[in-house]
Amino acid sequence: MFFILSKILFILFQPINWVIGLMLCALFSKKPLRKKRALIWASVLFLFFTNRLIFNQFAKAWELKTITADQIQQPYDIGILLGGYSNSQVRPNHDRQNFSSRANRFLNAYELYKTGKVRKLLLTGGSGDLLQKNPSEAENVYDFLVRVGVPPTDIIVEGKSRNTWENAIFTKEILDKQYPNAKCLLITSAWHMRRSIGCYEKAGVKFTPFSVDFVTEKDRWAPENSLIPDRAGFYFWEMLVKEWVGCVMYKLQGYI
Repeated sequence: MFFILSKILFILFQPINWVIGLMLCALFSKKPLRKKRALIWASVLFLFFTNRLIFNQFAKAWELKTITADQIQQPYDIGILLGGYSNSQVRPNHDRQNFSSRANRFLNAYELYKTGKVRKLLLTGGSGDLLQKNPSEAENVYDFLVRVGVPPTDIIVEGKSRNTWENAIFTKEILDKQYPNAKCLLITSAWHMRRSIGCYEKAGVKFTPFSVDFVTEKDRWAPENSLIPDRAGFYFWEMLVKEWVGCVMYKLQGYI
């Protein structure tokens, strides 16, 4: 029930839907004052959510900075990589691994493995699809890693989880049964790290956080970054708002 509710809430809290709702209100409203106010607010929100410089300040404040790769002196036994970096809808996909815009989450973890910072990768993530029609992301990525030469013994798969809380509790089960004394590195996007830490601590997993896939950029005052609307703005804000809503919901559920 919570999984379904979270999907519905995400739709309601998408910033682009707020703008569309105000525009529809202006279109169908019969009262001139209400129509005018709706258009003004739609314009204000549009300019706000498409300004990359403004978004950068919010992202900078929210994203969690952790240790960096050069600070890892002794390798970790396991790098726990949270899913959400693949796109199973892209075709063709029978002969390749297709990544989403969050590919850095995977690439940074893979780099840690290849440079000896982690000895094994634990892939956690099933299907986040509401109807569960998509295959397990972790299982697909396992196949990909084996194809590119990673020994199967260096890959641990948790392919049942549908959200961050399930990532944590199913990972805990694997660690307790197979790797009870493992030194773990928790790897996920910087904007997702706060909620992940809360879940994994609540589940009783011992780990060191390692933020990857930052969306914060260097502040640039050029017109194309501070004045001209950024077409990707709504995408980035949806990601951040979804995370904030997720933190609130998880807190209410006692997951963090």
